[in-house]
Amino acid sequence: MAEKTLREFSVPSTANAATGPNINVGDMNFELKSSLINMVRASLFCGKPNEDAYSHLQNFLELCDTVVIRGVAADVIKLRLFPSSLLGKAKQWFYKEKDIDTWDKCNKAFLAKFFYVGKTNALRGKISSFQQTGMESIPEAWERLQEYILACPHHSMDEWLVLQSFYNRITTTSSANIDAAAGGAFLDLTIAGAKALIKKMVSNQGWSEERLQPHTKGMHTVKEMDMIATKLDVLIKKMKEGSKQQIHAPVYAMGSHFTCKVCGNDGHSGNDCPKTREDCAYLNNNGYRPQQGGHGWNQ
Repeated sequence: MAEKTLREFSVPSTANAATGPNINVGDMNFELKSSLINMVRASLFCGKPNEDAYSHLQNFLELCDTVVIRGVAADVIKLRLFPSSLLGKAKQWFYKEKDIDTWDKCNKAFLAKFFYVGKTNALRGKISSFQQTGMESIPEAWERLQEYILACPHHSMDEWLVLQSFYNRITTTSSANIDAAAGGAFLDLTIAGAKALIKKMVSNQGWSEERLQPHTKGMHTVKEMDMIATKLDVLIKKMKEGSKQQIHAPVYAMGSHFTCKVCGNDGHSGNDCPKTREDCAYLNNNGYRPQQGGHGWNQ
């Protein structure tokens, strides 16, 4: 065998390329169709902090559930297909994990690596310190809590504790409504009974925000105040426009429709009539009226 040159030692070789863990598929040979691989690659996970590893795994499993290859275990298909859903940092991690030889080891190692502890603690904090806002109805508050739970299924809180914390952290009015719906006290229900009651309230469209919102005499909600302010602005605008029309209307009438009682013409009053001014000049001149073509006394 010929010895390598110094240059050849610097050239990369495919023998050193990472190919991932060795998967034992038994004696069965099978082929993954390109259409299936393309579907998996349509939603890639790169291992970035803003990506959700649990959601990626959930979507991947939903796709794998639609694939059936006769004589091949489902976990083997998942393990062979999973690298195609990774890219960048996440794929490099998978290639380094040589001890991953089962699907169970693969998904646990994936979540341990990319579902960061800080994110878990943050979501657990949202669940344990959940608080209903003033503008939320009971169904809206419950659905928001369920979003936190789905985002962190390993929150390690028992169902009874989640239900009790939810009841203790909603508004006084909402807790009174739940007690009324329970026919007494919500905390006297079993876990199954409490979940069934909340599920019924969420599905019942009658439990609207207006129904659950407290109505105190002399108080207005933010939405009501906004509506009142809008109506008041419109009213003030109409009043301003009306006052302008009332000011201009009389001026227009006096200038165009005022009739002189002396000569009967429009556009001036009797005091401003030319005939009235002529008569006044005659009296001031002691009866003398100038004549055209000469001067004389008018007897």
